[in-house]
Amino acid sequence: MRLWNRKRLTALCLVFSLLAVFLPVRTGGVQAEEISERISESEWKKLPTGSAGVLEGRSVLISIFINDKGSKWTKKAKKEANRKVRTAAAYIRKQARKYGKTVSLVADTEKYKDISYSFRVNNKVSDSIRSQDKLYQKVMKFVKKNIDINGLRSQYKTDSIGFLFHLNKSGTSSTLVHYAEEGTEFFYESATLFSKYGKQAEGASTYAHEILHLFGARDLYERSLIDGITASLVRHIEKKFPKEIMYSTYDRKGRMLKYKITNDISRITAYFLGWKASVPEVKKYALPKLKEKGCFYEWTSF
Repeated sequence: MRLWNRKRLTALCLVFSLLAVFLPVRTGGVQAEEISERISESEWKKLPTGSAGVLEGRSVLISIFINDKGSKWTKKAKKEANRKVRTAAAYIRKQARKYGKTVSLVADTEKYKDISYSFRVNNKVSDSIRSQDKLYQKVMKFVKKNIDINGLRSQYKTDSIGFLFHLNKSGTSSTLVHYAEEGTEFFYESATLFSKYGKQAEGASTYAHEILHLFGARDLYERSLIDGITASLVRHIEKKFPKEIMYSTYDRKGRMLKYKITNDISRITAYFLGWKASVPEVKKYALPKLKEKGCFYEWTSF
């Protein structure tokens, strides 16, 4: 799991830094509230939250299955990936209800055919920052040419659109999010989901973890100056919220479950998602005070 922004390499959260201390930590039926009117495209692209917006009401997750040099998607593999996405979406809906929020993720590619696309690149894609940056640029050109984003916003009555880049190979999944300081640049937010991590099939919990990043969730397994996550907060989470999904995507026995999620969304992640107005950690651990729900800011610029 890796949360990153292409203009801020200091925001990288590398999973391997915790392996010596903690358990391994790695890193979407339409029935929700609806927004009756869309804002204009120009206004939409000025939102500080980025394209995914806030995790309340309805959101659309567009899946793009990427074939590269050395890997390709089969019907069976796509079904498995979609099952993980469905599991993640159901989990997020259930967790949202705990905080009195109604969330609906339009993410099932078998049910909603207009949110599933295939794309081929001629090079070999890896999980490196450079490779992911190049992939993002290529996919965004494809998106602008082939996907009617405003049509999807209108059809599903939402101003919340995120992208899932699926790769049928091993790698560390990651998410590229929009920071408010970037203005209209890098507006479209995307999560890259690898089907395997090492030799093991990736689990639905990692999919949920990365999807939550799109809506403002921070990595909570190591300090991050840019996002206001301190070492003392990480220690607090390890002790009080060890099942927090932004801290660990493994179950209590250290297993990665393919189609089941046993982790929780703690009040801290609920705060970053905008599901809670405040939490005790804001004062006790100098947690950043949010300007907007579900929004990333560069805290070091304050």
